[in-house]
Amino acid sequence: MTATRTRCRLVAVAVLVAAGLAPVAHAAESRATGWILTRSQNVATPIEGILSASGISEESAVVMFATTGSAARRRLDYRFVTTTAEWGVDGWAQVNDDRVPAVACPAACENPAGVERNVYVTSNERALTSTVYIAAFDVRDPTLTITSPGWVVRRWQPAWRTITTGNAKGSSMISAAHTSIGTYRGGQLPGGRYGSFASSALPCDIQGEGSATLTGGTRSWPMSCANLLTKVDGAPVRTSWRVAGEVTGVGWWTAVLIVVDYPR
Repeated sequence: MTATRTRCRLVAVAVLVAAGLAPVAHAAESRATGWILTRSQNVATPIEGILSASGISEESAVVMFATTGSAARRRLDYRFVTTTAEWGVDGWAQVNDDRVPAVACPAACENPAGVERNVYVTSNERALTSTVYIAAFDVRDPTLTITSPGWVVRRWQPAWRTITTGNAKGSSMISAAHTSIGTYRGGQLPGGRYGSFASSALPCDIQGEGSATLTGGTRSWPMSCANLLTKVDGAPVRTSWRVAGEVTGVGWWTAVLIVVDYPR
């Protein structure tokens, strides 16, 4: 991201604050869709492919991960390139602060649909014995193409939950042009009955200070604006995922915590 682009985004947000406006985004109806990829034969097989989709809101996102084992022994397989991709465009700024009155978004400011993105599916030539899961949120016309042989693809309806800079309770943030400014003060989400995957990103990757800890998975993962900004983890059983701490800054990521349940 260029310095000029960053300054433009900050100026746009500052103008809204100075005007005393607290507009709320006119969001498209959210949905989650996904795919489960398994090997056609019981042999280790590399995987390569691409997911193409159009974003329909500022919360459009995709997560990809692989797991080995089953039930309480299910674990993330990091030989697969675990991926979180966010994109999309806001049609109107969104303010997350109970102290500020909301201003409705006029009809002309609906979120632009059709922001295209390609997300690569890869194990970097490493052979996998695991199952690969791909979950997408708020996307249109998704097309998944697997170019490596030996994989079977079936559709999946994932359970997707998220804490964003626009809905994190107790926080004070403004989001516009897929960029947020303000203070995040923690949050939590439940995981599913058969386990879940979690992806976390602190909203201070452009600049900021503070720290938070991701818990609910294999261990506690400290993160900070000065060091580690993102983390993923998995839990093989029902859990409560938390990103606890306080972070003040400017960031491009709008999803502070994404949780996707494992299927049975």
